[in-house]
Amino acid sequence: MALGLLMVAETLLLLYIAWSHFGLLTNDQALYTFSFQTLLFFAVFSIVSARERRPFWASAPGKVLTLALVLDALAGTVLTTVGLPGLIPLPWWQTAAVLAYAMVACLLVNDAVKVATMRWLTPAAAA
Repeated sequence: MALGLLMVAETLLLLYIAWSHFGLLTNDQALYTFSFQTLLFFAVFSIVSARERRPFWASAPGKVLTLALVLDALAGTVLTTVGLPGLIPLPWWQTAAVLAYAMVACLLVNDAVKVATMRWLTPAAAA
């Protein structure tokens, strides 16, 4: 539950930042694309973190999972930089900003919270 609330707070912070700096206030279509990218990248990086009880780098993900996540992220990135009906293309720098923010939030902040929570909830298993 703590991670879920943290992720909601992180995505709302990203929306607050993007609202003024990415021009989302006046462009609903860009807001839709931005929201899609936020959900996509948070999902991809959350899977990388959630698959391991220890820090995410403690073991490498399997080849199939890695391939699936890379292809998912690439397909979503291509769709949001080329555009689709209902999802207008966003500039590459906005996509890069959302990707970087999601990576830092999920793989640094959320992963540290996950590890601390796991140690707190299962102290005997951590020893």
